Amino acid sequence: MKRIILHITLLLASLYIISGTGAYAQAGADRQLSAAAIWEDCERARSLCHYDTLLTLSTRLQSLASESGNERYAPYALFYQGLARLFTGQKDEAMRSLGEAFETAEEAGNDSVLALVTNAMGIYHAMTENNNFVAQQYFFRSLEYAEKSHYEQVKGRVYGNLLILTHADNDTTGLENAQNIYEYGKDHDDFEQTFMGAYYLAMYYNLKGENERAVSYLDESLALYDRYRYDDVASVYTLYAKVKNDLGDRSGALSYAQRAIDLAKEYNQALLLPDAYLQYALILHDMGEYAHSNEVAQQALMAVEQSSSRTKSIPCYQLIARNCQRLGMKDQALSYLERANNAMDTLARINMSRLRHEYDILSDINQKEQDARVRKQQMADQRKLNLLLIVATLVLAGLLAVIWVNYRRRNRLYKNIVIQNSHAITRHDELQSRIDKLEALLEEQQSSNAMEGETAVDAENPIEMSESEAVSNDCAKPRSLVDDEERAQELYERACMLMEKERLFADPQLNRERFAELLGTNRTYLSKILKEKSGMTYLQFVNSHRINEAIRLLSDPNTQLPLKQIWNDLGFNSPATFYKQFQQAVGITPSVYRKQVMEVERLKD
Repeated sequence: MKRIILHITLLLASLYIISGTGAYAQAGADRQLSAAAIWEDCERARSLCHYDTLLTLSTRLQSLASESGNERYAPYALFYQGLARLFTGQKDEAMRSLGEAFETAEEAGNDSVLALVTNAMGIYHAMTENNNFVAQQYFFRSLEYAEKSHYEQVKGRVYGNLLILTHADNDTTGLENAQNIYEYGKDHDDFEQTFMGAYYLAMYYNLKGENERAVSYLDESLALYDRYRYDDVASVYTLYAKVKNDLGDRSGALSYAQRAIDLAKEYNQALLLPDAYLQYALILHDMGEYAHSNEVAQQALMAVEQSSSRTKSIPCYQLIARNCQRLGMKDQALSYLERANNAMDTLARINMSRLRHEYDILSDINQKEQDARVRKQQMADQRKLNLLLIVATLVLAGLLAVIWVNYRRRNRLYKNIVIQNSHAITRHDELQSRIDKLEALLEEQQSSNAMEGETAVDAENPIEMSESEAVSNDCAKPRSLVDDEERAQELYERACMLMEKERLFADPQLNRERFAELLGTNRTYLSKILKEKSGMTYLQFVNSHRINEAIRLLSDPNTQLPLKQIWNDLGFNSPATFYKQFQQAVGITPSVYRKQVMEVERLKD
C-alpha cells in the first residue's frame, strides 16, 4: 500500500515544477498570441495539469521562439513538451525533450529552467525507472540551480519531491515540510502550493492512521479542483479511495476509485491510470471479491504496459497472486508470485546496471557543466575583449579622422600660404617694374630739363661768374638744415636699396659695421634707424631679405636648386639657421613649401 501511495504522490510532483497563475485562455484558431502570452497559457495549462493542451501550446511557443531567436522561451517550450509527454506516457520522447531543454537552457545560462528540467528528470527516474538514487541526484542538482537563480518556489517543490521518496509514518520532518508547503500556499494565495500541501498532509496523516484528518485535507483538495479544474485530480480520488477503505467504507472507497479511473481516462493521465485500477482491485480484494479483483488487476497491468512504468507491474502481480491463493488456484498464485519476483530481480539488475550507467552519465554531465562554465567564462572574456577592441577601433578611427581633418586643413593652409606668397611676389614684381619705369622716365625728364636750363642761363647771363663769386653768392643765400626725419628715412631707404638691388644679404661676411660704413653712418645709428623703421634688429633685417629671396626662389616651380645651394647662396652660415628662420617667417619648412608649390602648380595644370 505504501508503494501505491509513493507512485500516486510522485505523479503529483509535476505540480512542483514551477508556479504559474497567469491568465489561461484556450487559444482559438483565429487568435494570434505573442510568445509571452503563449508562455502564460503554458504556465496555466501546466499548473492545471492540462498536458494535452500544454503539448499543443508548447509546440507553438517553440515555433515562435525559433522564428524570433528568443533564448528565453526556447528552453521553456522544450521543458513543457518534455513534461507533457512524461505524464501522457511518452517517456522516451519526454527525455529527449528534457535533454534538449537542458542543453538549450545551459547555453543561454538560464538557471531557472535548469532547475525545472533537472526536477522533471528526477521525477522521471523516480516514477518510470524506480531509481531513487539517480532521482535524488537530479533533485539535489535542481536545488543548486534554484538556489543560484533564487527560485524559492521551485526549491519548495523539490523538497516536496525529496520527502515523497523518503516518507514514512514516523517521518516528522516530512510532515513538517508538507505543513510548510501548505501554509506557504495559504499565505501567498497560491493554488498550486495549497493543493500540494493539502495532498501531502493527507498522505502523511493516512500513513499515521489519522484518516479523519486526512479526509479534511482531501476535501480541501477537491474544493480546489471544483474551483480550478486541474487534470491531476485522479490522484486525489485514488488516495481518497484508500482512506475510505481504511475507514471501512467499502462502498465509498469503490465510488472514489471508480471516479479516479474515469478522470484518469478523461484527462489522458496515463501514469495515474494504473494506480487507480490497482486501488480499485485492492478494495475488491478487501471485500472478498477476488475474481473481480483479478479482472481489475489485469486491467491495471494493461495500463502499466501502456504507460511503460516497470515498477507498477510488481504490486499487480502480487495482488493477483493473493487473489488466486484465496480462490484456491495455487499454481496460478505461484506463477504470479514468480512473475513478481522475476520482475523485482529484473528491476534490481536494471537498477544496478542503470545505476552505474547513470553514474557515468552524471559524471559526464558534471564534466560538461564544468566545460560549459569554462566556455561561458571564455565567451564572457571574449565579449569583453571584443568590446575593448571595438572601443579601441572607434577611438583609433576617431583619431585618424581628426588627423585626416587636420592634415587636410594644414594642407589647405600651406597651399594658401604658397598662393598668397606667389601673389605677393607677382604684385611686388609688377610694382617694382612700374617703379623702375617711372624712375627711368624721371631721370630722362630731369636730364632734358637740365640741358634746357643751362642754355637759358647762358643766353640771359653771357658773362660767367667766377667761381669765387658763385661761392660767395651761394653762401649768401639762406640754406635749411636737412631734417633728422628725412635723413633717417633716406638712410633706411638706402639700406633697403642695398639689400634689394645690390643683394648685400648674400654676403655671409656682411656685418653691422661694414653695412654702416657702406651707408656712411655708424653701427649705433644704423641699429636705431632699423628698429624705428622696420621694428627689427640688424640681423633680423638682413635675414628677412634672405628669407624673402628664398621664398621667391622656392615659389618658382621652374627653379630646382637644391636647398643646400639656396641657403648657401643667400648668405646663411648653416642649414639649421636657414630652416629655423624660414619656418618662423612662413610657418612651414622649406621642403614642405617647395612640395606645396609643386602641388599648386599641378592643380593649375
